[in-house]
Amino acid sequence: MKNRVGRFHMAVCSVALSLVFAIPASAAGPPQTKVNGTLTEIDGIPVLRVWGTPQERGFAYGYLVGQDIVRLVNGFLASGTILDVEGYNNRILPRLNLMKVPPEYEAELRGMLAGIEARAGGPVDVPAIGRPLQYDDLVAANSMGDMLRSGCSSFAAWGRMTKNGHTLAGRNMDWPTNPALEGSQIVVVYVPPPDSKALGWVSVFWPGLIGCTTGMNAEGVTVAMHDSNSSNPSTSGSFTSSTLLYRKAVESAHAETVVEDISRVFKEYYTLAGYNMMVTRPSAGRGAGAVVFEHDGDLVKGRGMTLRKPEGSGPFLACTNHSRKRYDPRPGIRYPKLSNGLEQIAEGEKRQHLTVKRAWNMLEGVPIEGILTHHSVVFEPNKGLMHVAFAENGKHAPQCKKVVLDVGRLLAGDYPGGR
Repeated sequence: MKNRVGRFHMAVCSVALSLVFAIPASAAGPPQTKVNGTLTEIDGIPVLRVWGTPQERGFAYGYLVGQDIVRLVNGFLASGTILDVEGYNNRILPRLNLMKVPPEYEAELRGMLAGIEARAGGPVDVPAIGRPLQYDDLVAANSMGDMLRSGCSSFAAWGRMTKNGHTLAGRNMDWPTNPALEGSQIVVVYVPPPDSKALGWVSVFWPGLIGCTTGMNAEGVTVAMHDSNSSNPSTSGSFTSSTLLYRKAVESAHAETVVEDISRVFKEYYTLAGYNMMVTRPSAGRGAGAVVFEHDGDLVKGRGMTLRKPEGSGPFLACTNHSRKRYDPRPGIRYPKLSNGLEQIAEGEKRQHLTVKRAWNMLEGVPIEGILTHHSVVFEPNKGLMHVAFAENGKHAPQCKKVVLDVGRLLAGDYPGGR
């Protein structure tokens, strides 16, 4: 854990709210700029909290962890274990013109670059690519998941399958190993301005990646991303990065109207490749605690999205990397293992329940050979709790230290270093 904390320069781990920093005259922007953010840690996990307009949040993000963002981009490319510089320049950057970045996220990324440069006193070189970091590099980093495929696992149960009827869910985020990815994950707390329609939310991700692969919002709605099979897209452009689309979903989804709210997102944005979006919400035994949105760029088929609801012997749902409704399911090990485990709980002769401990055991039992479970989360949506574990020393996340985060308190700044 000490290595991770060291990488995040925790000497600046607690930045006072609305503190005004003196910015070098050579940097872009006014001589003095307020930083709407705090960087602290909770039980060894780095926690970045940002608030205000998109540009203000982005600036604070870049100012507080800019060195770690540059280190991530440079290290990811320099190692060449997943993508080398030639592939980045010839495959990734030229495809950015296919992408549609929502205006508020563009403002946030441009603010992030401004924050990085303000802290450094000017443009910051990325040695691996031989030039300063640019806006397009931040867009590329936030689009990488659409071009480099991998896998994940999720499940949820509620009603008679949990002790109090509340929703309980688990999620593994599996991706290839890379030195820059290991030991560098953070938790980011996004607090929107008071007049915004967007919900505040908490993300588990890498520095500089403003989208959502795993997150929970202020109303206890959770979103988790899984790469999936799909057909070819029916259009040639205006794709939105999957993680940015998922952020739009988690910022839009109210607990009582989650399906309608996320369905509206899919009417405006769509992805290049196929994904399964696992969504859970608070439940007390009435109504489904989880659904899966299977989606891709084939807008001819269901306008790019097919909804999968719970079915079978109990109130539970599993999700991995294969469509179950939108396309014919492909063979796999993790989906039946999760489904069968949940079904055994549902049909057991003795009254059994899914518990937090059992959820961790299930997550530990479905790693993917050859890649790493970088982070795992057990969600308690009714309580607004996220039990988070990060991979350490090559060990899959479910085998590592667990830290409980209270989303409501994080959003309110009610923790060390916050308001």
